[in-house]
Amino acid sequence: MINATEYRAMAAEHHRLAGMCRSPESREQHLSLEQQFRALAEREERLHPPAVPQHASEHQSTLA
Repeated sequence: MINATEYRAMAAEHHRLAGMCRSPESREQHLSLEQQFRALAEREERLHPPAVPQHASEHQSTLA
């Protein structure tokens, strides 16, 4: 299963490819794919929020 980090990496790759395109149509296609991958990353983060590291939650409980 692809996670949000991988979707963001794919979005970054399409952003890079868009910058190298000569034709406006190809550039727009890559920018569209970038937006789609960013949306998938955000959706994935909402569905599966990143876990809080154990040591971080222990540190917060000692501060309270």
